[in-house]
Amino acid sequence: MSSIYNRLGFNSSDPTTANTVTPYTANVVNGMNLLPPLLNSWQTQDIAASDTSGYFVNPVATVTQTITITSGTIASLITANLAGSTGTITTNLQTTKTYANTIYNTTAANYLYITNRQSNVVDPGTDVTTPHYKLAIGVGKMLSYITYQSDGVQNNSPIMGSFTSITLGSTLNTLSSTLSNVTIILANSITPGTGGGGGGGGGSPPTTSISLSDSQLLLSTVQQIYNLMYNYPAQDTQFFANSRSVMDDYHKVSQFSHIGATENYLLNNYIGTPKLLSRFNS
Repeated sequence: MSSIYNRLGFNSSDPTTANTVTPYTANVVNGMNLLPPLLNSWQTQDIAASDTSGYFVNPVATVTQTITITSGTIASLITANLAGSTGTITTNLQTTKTYANTIYNTTAANYLYITNRQSNVVDPGTDVTTPHYKLAIGVGKMLSYITYQSDGVQNNSPIMGSFTSITLGSTLNTLSSTLSNVTIILANSITPGTGGGGGGGGGSPPTTSISLSDSQLLLSTVQQIYNLMYNYPAQDTQFFANSRSVMDDYHKVSQFSHIGATENYLLNNYIGTPKLLSRFNS
């Protein structure tokens, strides 16, 4: 049976190595027994089996990939000279193409980047401005204590403010389904043009028989997807920046919370500014 100790590979069969070992004294054993458990049973088992990966998943990764593919399809279907049955429909489609292109080329990739970080499926790397699970959880926990004491906050917003992007799965799945369905309608509605259409070569441009309501639904859906994928990461990133700024200020003032007599003497008589002394005496 695997165990954490067996993983260390101590060579107890070698006399020289074995002779370096001495048993703990009774006092040491008693001290060990007084320590609170560092691991529960499943944590112990996973370490013993070296099975400590696969704990995290990005809940919006699949829908983001689906939206990316569908957006690329829309952008390719709506050519620059695609004509609807009315000017309004044509305008709707061209605006849709702009949104779809943006989602396909940048927005979805950026959304996947931040949600991968929030989900802890990638390492933090050198990026310290975009929220990452390991960083934002630690900052958020500390701010939960601080804001409870300073403002009486009794909810988890100091933590969740950095993680709202990964909560959009249900909404995005619904929008993605709608987008896929209307994209099929669009694809089936297009009649290819003949050579030279729109370029003065005697041909005809491609046309679409898509209805006004479907063109409006297509446009509103890509707009909603774009807004979600753009605004929530921006909101999370700003909240994380605000959180780090508050923590920076916390560290600046917390150094004065537990000062000894000598430090108090130095601050009051030599290096403390009138501002600091007024705080001490308030």
